[in-house]
Formats: sequence, C-alpha cells, structure tokens
Amino acid sequence: MKLATKLALASTSVALSVAAITAKPASAATVAWTDWTSATPGNPGSAQGTITPPSQSPISVTYNGEISFAQTAGGINYWNPPTPYISATVPNAPPASDIITLTGGNNTLNTIKFSQSVLNPVMAIVSMGQYSVPVKYNFNTPFKILSVGSGYWGNGPLTQLAGNVLEGREGHGVIQFLGNVSSISWTTPDPEYWHGFTVGIEKSVPEPLTIGGSALALGFGWWAKRKRTAASAKV
Repeated sequence: MKLATKLALASTSVALSVAAITAKPASAATVAWTDWTSATPGNPGSAQGTITPPSQSPISVTYNGEISFAQTAGGINYWNPPTPYISATVPNAPPASDIITLTGGNNTLNTIKFSQSVLNPVMAIVSMGQYSVPVKYNFNTPFKILSVGSGYWGNGPLTQLAGNVLEGREGHGVIQFLGNVSSISWTTPDPEYWHGFTVGIEKSVPEPLTIGGSALALGFGWWAKRKRTAASAKV
C-alpha cells in the first residue's frame, strides 16, 4: 500500500472519529407561546393574541367561547412551577402569566383559530378538575398527552379517553394536537371553578453545520470515491 493511501486512510479514520464525537442533532426544538393581548370575559367571551415563532412572521390567535377570567398583562404566574409543562417535545414552559380560564358546565363551543395553518400545536393546561370532581374537554381534533405533573394547584392526572376526550382531576400538563391545524374546538360539560389554558407552536430551529458533520461528509465522500476506483480497476 502506498504511503499516500495509508495517510488518506488514517485521515478518514480521524475524521470519522471526530464526527462521532462532535456531531450535533439536526435541529433544536423550542415552543413559541401565545402572547394574549386582550380578552373579554363572559359566555360567550373572546380573546386575541399573537404567536411569534423564531425567524417567522407573527401568527394571530383568536379565541371565542367561555371565559371566566383572563390575564393578558401581568398577574399570578399559574405556570409555575414549570415542571409539568416540560417534555422531550416541549423544552420550555409558558414564560408569562397570560392565561384564559373556564368554568364549564355548559354546551358552549370553545374555539381557537390561527391566522394560518400550524403544525402540531400544543396546549398547556392548569388545574383541570379536582380530585373528586373530574372535568372533561371534548375536542374535535386528535391529540396526545405530552406531560403531566405537580403544578400550581396540585398533582392530579390528565387522562386521554376515547373519542378525543381529555379528563382532568386537578391535572396540570401539556397536550399536542396532531397534524396541520387551523382551529381547535371543544366543549366543557362538567362545571368546576376554574381551569385555564394557553397554546403554542413547536418550531424546529436548524443548527449550524458542525466541524464533526463536515468531517463525516468529507470522509465518507473520499471512502466512496476509493471504492469506485477500486471496483473499476478490477474490471
């Protein structure tokens, strides 16, 4: 084996080793939560807000339905502690005190609308139900539970039931709606004062190409070229 070939093989080995050590994931996820800017309590009530994903134009959010009370400019941060709202999908809890609350016990159709279709939006929930007073949200959209835990008012469960129904017994956590979504609607037939929510959008932020990634690409390219050359020489 010629010296140049030996050196090239050694270089490739080093490149692949460096790549294995330093390569980073292709993206890092974060969630842009709604900044609720105005709200009118009542049944029906309404609220308006904005989601500003990284490096994108703002997305308008409107809510029409029951509102027991709302916080749009300060107040108690019911999203503290943040633990029940954090998961592998959602690394950051709602950052501020903004919240829309319900009491339920009616057939009001509560609806969130986005100014454009969004992919896999998430809903954070505070204090849904009580241990002995379960509350149900009957959604029109498939969802999955991402996280549940001990929150501001306690440590009860959130349970996914058949037919896109979420049941809470003092539940704090996050659910995610699946696919491209332009609106979310639900009813709350069970009365309990009170439980609150906000919504957000998961956004993947591409990371810069790492040295390890570059080395891996170069090393693999050289190896593939050598294989082609060797195959041609055998013909």
